[in-house]
Amino acid sequence: MSLNRSTICVLAVVAVLLALILGTGAGLFDGVSLLNPAAATAIELLALAALVGSWARRDPRWLSRTLPLLWGFALVLTVATVVALRVTATIRDRYPPIFALWFALAVAAIAGVPLALSRPGLARRIAAVCAVPLTIAGGLLVVNQVYAVWPNVGDLLGHTHVLGGGELDRTLRAPPPQVREQGVLGWYDMPATVSHFQHRPGYVYLPPAYFTADRPNLPVVVVLAGVPGWTSQWPQAGDAVTTAARYAAGHHGVAPVLVFVDQNGGTYRDTECVDGTLGNAETFLTVDIPAFVTGTLHIRHDPATWAVVGFSEGGTCAADLVLRHPDVFRHLVDLGGEARPTLRDPSLTLHTLFDGSAAAERAHDPVHLLATRRYDQVSAWFAAGTDDPGGIATAHQLAQAAATAGVTCHEFTGDGGHNWQFARTAFAQVLPQLGQDLGIH
Repeated sequence: MSLNRSTICVLAVVAVLLALILGTGAGLFDGVSLLNPAAATAIELLALAALVGSWARRDPRWLSRTLPLLWGFALVLTVATVVALRVTATIRDRYPPIFALWFALAVAAIAGVPLALSRPGLARRIAAVCAVPLTIAGGLLVVNQVYAVWPNVGDLLGHTHVLGGGELDRTLRAPPPQVREQGVLGWYDMPATVSHFQHRPGYVYLPPAYFTADRPNLPVVVVLAGVPGWTSQWPQAGDAVTTAARYAAGHHGVAPVLVFVDQNGGTYRDTECVDGTLGNAETFLTVDIPAFVTGTLHIRHDPATWAVVGFSEGGTCAADLVLRHPDVFRHLVDLGGEARPTLRDPSLTLHTLFDGSAAAERAHDPVHLLATRRYDQVSAWFAAGTDDPGGIATAHQLAQAAATAGVTCHEFTGDGGHNWQFARTAFAQVLPQLGQDLGIH
């Protein structure tokens, strides 16, 4: 059976798209930036043009019935998805309405493909096929421009250069020159021996000095992301490993050991780092993680050289963990955290996080802790982005309370909003002074 010209062209377009997808999966485009505003705008405009092109026809029935039904289907599915995410508490934070718009455009593009292919018109068929990947890419880029979660294509696909298993063991036994000069990022499944907390594997950055006699005395920084979140966000979106390696290069190979920990057990789970109905996250972080660092990494525990750094929910955790456990951690960096552990809904917070105990909730409130205890040996950073007025107010409130309680306080406003652009630059800004407080000179 011979194929007509229209079908051949559509198949050729599909073949090109598949080749691009396969090449992307193989890592050919890992270094391509996803934070270029001009490139993002271009792809978004191409997506809209392809979508409109796939709909353009003079058929009265198409214009009066089919197209409105297509729009209606996309709208209903989008509203249902938004409601489902809210009702199930999968996503509790506010997000720009444009996210829902791009979701609807992607739904309309997918649903419109069979309609376009079943009717004549070569240009419309090609536009319909192209509209699907373009609208999905456009939507991802819109989200990424707001939160800066994926700096490059490789970050989006999870193509991280991380050592694990036997390869990591061999590297630690006989580190090559590059590792001795730059350090190494390793993959670890950190055991929850005491807490039995269900968690995802984490990562550890070991600086060059780890491979010298100084290993036992290196400072340790536990690093926490927010919600939604995963343990690779700080090494990727937060650029923490690159920042630490750059710091080590200026300090004779010495830098903090960075321990990237999963405190939630899922992308959308939110434990707020307390022992509650979602698991014993607090015990995991204050008992199991120190045991892993001392037992597996062979670094001694000294609260004066241990810190917690966190962004968003991780920032809330940093403040709470250090103020509740200064015998474990003595330094905190709270980047865009809340004033206290919260799930936004007061009733949900009380019963999910604290099993209905108002006393337990109060015992995890940093303002209450700072009003009732002294923290003369603790240092703290409270910061938020310039485009995050709520975060700035919270940082100022906590900094004032902390200073009154004897904490050595640092308060600043960084570039960006409540996003990884802010977290990345803020960590780079904090690290030099934090390193000094951790004993690096």
